[in-house]
Amino acid sequence: MGFFSWKTSDTKRSICNVHSSRKTFPVMMITPEGDLYFENKYDGYGVFGGKDFYVAVAETNVPDECNGDIDHDRLLGIELECKKGTLSPRFVEIFELDGADYDSIAPSEHCEVQGFFY
Repeated sequence: MGFFSWKTSDTKRSICNVHSSRKTFPVMMITPEGDLYFENKYDGYGVFGGKDFYVAVAETNVPDECNGDIDHDRLLGIELECKKGTLSPRFVEIFELDGADYDSIAPSEHCEVQGFFY
């Protein structure tokens, strides 16, 4: 299985993982529902602050198809994330807990080096 990574919406930095040659930095994942997940040392597999990015995608876009099985819900999210119009969490490096607003943050781009291959 490969790594998953994105660039932060505010600084455009690649979210590197603990396995890479770069030092990790804190990021906040913000869902469309306004849930915040803080991650200090990203492991590279899509989980931020205990929340799987792809499960969050599935829960946001097709909640009736989610069954609570992480593998099932994650695969749904992976399939959905490739489709136009899918709402996905966004990542920021500079954040204020009281000022986090999903709609004011640009979508986060995928990182072409997967947070590892620098």
